[in-house]
Amino acid sequence: MALLKQLTIPRLEICAAILLSKLYRKAIGALSITINESYLWTDSSILLTLIRGPPYKWKTFVGNRVALIQEETASVSWRNVPYKSNFADLISRANEITTLSTFTLWRKGPQWLSQEPSSWPTTEINLEIRNVHIACLQPPEDITQRFFKFNRLIRVIAYCKRFISNFRNPKANRKSSILSTQDLDQALTCCVKMVLQITYAQELKNLMDQQEVEASSSLKTLKPFIDKEGLLRVGARLQESTLPYLTMHQMILPSNHHFLKLVVSAEHISIHNAGPQLLIAFLREKYWITRMRNLVSTVINQCLTCYRFKAQATQQLMGELPSKRVQSSRPFLLDQYHSDWDHHVAKQ
Repeated sequence: MALLKQLTIPRLEICAAILLSKLYRKAIGALSITINESYLWTDSSILLTLIRGPPYKWKTFVGNRVALIQEETASVSWRNVPYKSNFADLISRANEITTLSTFTLWRKGPQWLSQEPSSWPTTEINLEIRNVHIACLQPPEDITQRFFKFNRLIRVIAYCKRFISNFRNPKANRKSSILSTQDLDQALTCCVKMVLQITYAQELKNLMDQQEVEASSSLKTLKPFIDKEGLLRVGARLQESTLPYLTMHQMILPSNHHFLKLVVSAEHISIHNAGPQLLIAFLREKYWITRMRNLVSTVINQCLTCYRFKAQATQQLMGELPSKRVQSSRPFLLDQYHSDWDHHVAKQ
């Protein structure tokens, strides 16, 4: 069944596959028996390639229909039937209805269909991969500049990564639960790698090429290396110590990036607004931040909670002293004596 607009044969085959998937869903809903395995067949290797691939790789027309097919037939195995074994083509070859009953292929189907699935014919699909070169006129946007809270940044990155993963996977393998610790750690790793690409691009390039960092680099004395996650870590001289791996090889991070202010602020709040010395000791367990002391001082000075607790109490201004207290006179003068005595009697 074709659309009114003229389409190519692969697109017509996609439309036919949508009809087949809807028919399969209706048939499964009407049957009251238990079906362990289901197979849908097509003689088009192009259609099989489109269905098995992620929808985002294709254009809008194809991608939307491939996503619908994958959703309707998530638990179904799509297989390729050879051209000579496709009995559905007998109708399109101008055969009369009276002669169809004489074809064994029409009455019983392919002979291999009654055998084990392991003996069914398979078709190898080889996709040609093209290398596309993209010229980027502007550097990629730094998404960390949009946030002012570390936890919100990490959670947004984690949800974006989950959305991409759910979009690429079929519906049966998608995640909808709350974020796990592993998701948050992966989001943090993603942010750190982005910051390193912006700040230490040359150092990363040298280490990936199995070379040492340049002598003019500020990281030369740290003997940095790239771990399996692509993070830049301190080599140092603690290889034989019993410290944990993350403490022995801290992540190297620059102090002049907005992301580091978010990290230090979050750690400062997590340890109940501790002072500079304790905050630096706490950060050194995981991070090696260049010029850390200056960054910590800046964050603490900008902390409103610390500012309130460090505020100095105002001192009351002293009043003016009376003239008889500040002017010189002989002791026990009569006027002075009567004045003080009158004042004493008045108070009584």
